Amino acid sequence: MENRFDLSGRTILVTGAGRGIGWATSKALAQQGASVVLCDKTPIPGHALREVGGSASFFRCDVSDRQSVALLKEAFPVIDGLVLAAGILPFDDWMSEEWDSAFEHVMSVNVKGALNILRAYFEDMCQRGSGTIVFVGSASGRMGGMQAGPHYVASKGAIHALVRWFAQRGAAHGVVVNGVAPGSVDTDMLAGQPFSASKVPVQRMGTAEEIAWPICFLCTPASSYMCGAVMDINGGLIFS
Repeated sequence: MENRFDLSGRTILVTGAGRGIGWATSKALAQQGASVVLCDKTPIPGHALREVGGSASFFRCDVSDRQSVALLKEAFPVIDGLVLAAGILPFDDWMSEEWDSAFEHVMSVNVKGALNILRAYFEDMCQRGSGTIVFVGSASGRMGGMQAGPHYVASKGAIHALVRWFAQRGAAHGVVVNGVAPGSVDTDMLAGQPFSASKVPVQRMGTAEEIAWPICFLCTPASSYMCGAVMDINGGLIFS
C-alpha cells in the first residue's frame, strides 16, 4: 500500500519559518521527506537550518513586500506546497492614537503577506494541475480571541475566508487549499502574556509541534479529499 504521508520529491515553502509554528512545521515536513524552503524576515543561521534536516534551504523574505516576494519566486520558481505561517500579534491599546499604524502593519503581514505569496505561486500551481496550500489562521478568528486585539482577530478571520476563496478556485485545477486554526500555543508570540488554563478543556497551552503535524498532514496526499477546511487545533476551546 502506498504511504500517502510521504512527501519525498516535493518542495514545500514555509513562511514565518524562523520560529514557532513555522519552524516546527518545517522540521515535520522534512521528516516526511519534503525539500523545505524556509522563508523568514530574520536570517536563520546555518547550524539551525541543519536541524531541520533533509535538503532544507533558507530565503530571507518580507512577505508584506511584493518586491521581496518577487525575488523569492525568482530563486524558487517551482513550489509544490505552501504553508502560510508568517504572522504578527502585537499587544497594544486599540484606542490609542498610534493604533492605526499597528492595524495597517498587522494586516500587511498577516493578510497581504499571504496574498503576496499566492499571487506569486497560485496560478503556476493551477497551470501545473497540482499543489497544496495551508493557511495558518487562529481560534481568535473564530471566536474573537481571549488576549488578542481586534486587528489580529480581524486578520485571522480574513485568513479563514481566504481559505474558502482559494479552495473554490483551486480545486478544479488540482490545487488543494485548507487551513488550521490554533488556540493558544506556547511560542515566543505569547511569551509573557497571561494565560488561563481553566478556559481550555485540556488545561494547558498547545505546543508548536502539536500544530505542525496537522499542517504536515494537510500537505500530504493523505488529505487529498479535504478542501476548504479550517481544522480546529485548540485543546477543546471552541468547536466549529
